[in-house]
Amino acid sequence: MKIFLSLKVPRGDAERKSIITALKSVIHAAGHIPFVATEEITRAGLTNPAEFMPFVRTHLADTDLFVLVYHPELRGGLIEAGIAYERKTPIWVCHKVGEKVSSSLLGCAEKIIEYKHIEELGEKILKALSKSKKQSRPKRH
Repeated sequence: MKIFLSLKVPRGDAERKSIITALKSVIHAAGHIPFVATEEITRAGLTNPAEFMPFVRTHLADTDLFVLVYHPELRGGLIEAGIAYERKTPIWVCHKVGEKVSSSLLGCAEKIIEYKHIEELGEKILKALSKSKKQSRPKRH
């Protein structure tokens, strides 16, 4: 399963970088493929939104799950969430406990994951991925 991970561009933010590293590790450990939008846009050398938004749209087209790590300054990730919602891709919204999050965004989410620290976020995502994997297995007769 390809999991599109969207979060605010780190730009010197050590916590954001730690979240990317932790979630990529968790997604790999669960047997899935992470697609970290911020990293892939940089790797492709795309700096102009007119170039990177079609790139993002293309990758969202073959995504099985969209995971958004909310931040109050997040902008592009909200657009990506809208695209995922329109495509009927399951959306998981992750946010810190007590953080005010748009009710519209929460209304688009199949799953809402609140966390206090990065380790807890990783544990909750791993547990949710394991649970969803068990639920999506075909039943044997």
